[in-house]
Formats: sequence, C-alpha cells, structure tokens
Amino acid sequence: METISVPSYPSKSASVTASSESPVEIQNPYLHVEPEKEVVSLVPESLSPEDVGNASTENSDMPAPSPGLDYEPEGVPDNSPNLQNNPEEPNPEAPHVLDVYLEEYPPYPPPPYPSGEPEGPGEDSVSMRPPEITGQVSLPPGKRTNLRKTGSERIAHGMRVKFNPLALLLDSSLEGEFDLVQRIIYEVDDPSLPNDEGITALHNAVCAGHTEIVKFLVQFGVNVNAADSDGWTPLHCAASCNNVQVCKFLVESGAAVFAMTYSDMQTAADKCEEMEEGYTQCSQFLYGVQEKMGIMNKGVIYALWDYEPQNDDELPMKEGDCMTIIHREDEDEIEWWWARLNDKEGYVPRNLLGLYPRIKPRQRSLA
Repeated sequence: METISVPSYPSKSASVTASSESPVEIQNPYLHVEPEKEVVSLVPESLSPEDVGNASTENSDMPAPSPGLDYEPEGVPDNSPNLQNNPEEPNPEAPHVLDVYLEEYPPYPPPPYPSGEPEGPGEDSVSMRPPEITGQVSLPPGKRTNLRKTGSERIAHGMRVKFNPLALLLDSSLEGEFDLVQRIIYEVDDPSLPNDEGITALHNAVCAGHTEIVKFLVQFGVNVNAADSDGWTPLHCAASCNNVQVCKFLVESGAAVFAMTYSDMQTAADKCEEMEEGYTQCSQFLYGVQEKMGIMNKGVIYALWDYEPQNDDELPMKEGDCMTIIHREDEDEIEWWWARLNDKEGYVPRNLLGLYPRIKPRQRSLA
C-alpha cells in the first residue's frame, strides 16, 4: 500500500512565538502570496498495518482546521484529480490588483504619445509660429493662379451674365413691364423679330391687353402686320379679344384688314368672339372697314408691301404707294381690285392694302 507524505503546517503557538521574537511585518493585502508547500514525495514506501492504523487514529483525533482563505484540506494530495481542475497558480500575465486600480484612472491630461522618432530641438516653437505672409505664392510648375500679385493694378470686370435683349423685350411686353420695354428696345437689332413660333413683342402686348405698350411699339415702328406661324397678325389677336380700341389703333396705323390666317383663311373680323363681351362693337367696326375700304376717303388706299406683278394686267407697287381704287371686286375677281397708280392701272391684291400707311421705323437713338 502506497504512503503519501502530508504537508505540515506550523501550529498557532509557533506562529505567535515567532511573531513575538521578530518585528511585525505587514503584508500588502493586494499581493497574493502562495503558501509554501512541501515537496510531495512520490516514492512509494511500504507501511505496516500497525503504522496505517496509528496514522488513521491521529488524523481522527486532530481537530479540523477552520476554513479560511488559504484553507486546504489535509491529507489530500496536491495531485489529486479533484484539485487539478482548479489549481490556484499565480498568473504571470495578470496585473496586480493595485496596478489595475492605478491604470483605471490615468492622469489628465494624458501625456503626449511618443512618435518613435527623435524630435529636433526647437521644433515645437517653430510649429507654433503663425505663417508668414509674403504676398508671393509658390506654385508647382505648369500651374497658374488667379491671385493678384503684389503691386498689380486692379482690373474692373463688367457683368459676365447678359440676357438676350430680344427675349427680354418679348417677356416684358407680355408681362406689362413698360419701363423695361422702353429701355431694352434700343438694344434689340430688330424689335419686330419673332420667337420660334413667329410671335413678336406686339403680339404679346396685344394679347395681354397692355395698350400703352402696344402704342409705344407701333409708334416706335415695329411691323404691325407681322404674322406668326399660323398667319395671325396683331389685328387678329385684338379681334379675338374683342378689343375694339386696339383694333381701331392698329387699323389707323396701317394694319391689313383683309389679311387671312393660313389654316382657316379667316380675316380679323372673323376672329371676333361671339360669346365674349364687346363682340358687337368689335365685329361691326372690322366688318364696316372691310365694306367701306376703297370707297371712303375717295377710294384712296395704301400699299403695305412690295408687289411684283405676275401677269400683264397686274399693277406693280411699293410699300407706302398711294393709289385710288377704280372699282372693287367683281364677279370674276373677288380678291383683286382694280386700281390706278400714277398713270397706270391694273389689278392689285386687296390683302396687301391698308386704309392707312404703315408707320416707318423710328430712327434709332438713345434719346
């Protein structure tokens, strides 16, 4: 039968005697010290049955030690399987409890982190200095700068964004901005120019009912008979609005009363809105002009466009020519009137005639 030596512990009297003779040493409570253990002899020794009985009797008579922090049951070998699962061995990598407490609250503010490179003397003082302003900027080769150099003169730059004057004229005529129309019209090469749909500034002013702008544009000399993509003239627009006052003004300014639209071949009198207010007055005026034109004013009418004759019986005419109508349409010719110009007579197309001459374009000036 194998015999295992049991580690011996000093008795209380021995510890008291030692403490009385030696100075008291206070141990650090945060340091864990493993109690010294005797080396267990693993060499088996043969014991007699009497020794075994005496040993068991001594173990039974000895009082059980009080459990404590460092308590270990006696008679149990260190290499027993019950104690090998949780051995209390010091962990060399675990920090001491005191060190953990110290590292939990680092000093504030923290010290600068080491960069690993030696810093030259005076670097901190140099880096804290403000940058020196010299006015000269060094650029890499091939680069340009828009910074003004020292001693250079300031160059005055005008507006880089400029709107199209014709677009402004068209919009201001539609919106009724009379002041802008008066200013911008001098910057437009031809105020009679239309947009993509053939609509001019006069079309917009007539349709929007801005009478002051209409009078200004006509007196300025814009084309009062300009037709849009469907053949609508400003007189057609005024008739569709039943605006008899604008219709009278346009007719007296050289509007073509017999000008027709392209799609439905209608004159301005045909465009009056029957269901709208002012229809009776506007339609009566326009139809009355059509009926009396060539009769009233002793039959005097004016050419509104140039015309080159296509046949021998046609009369050539230039814009603004004053002629007298001998007789109006007959059974054979409805759209052509017989007229006399100077000492010549011939047919003239009635859609190119007006009761009054067209106003000539005004001389351009900024006055």
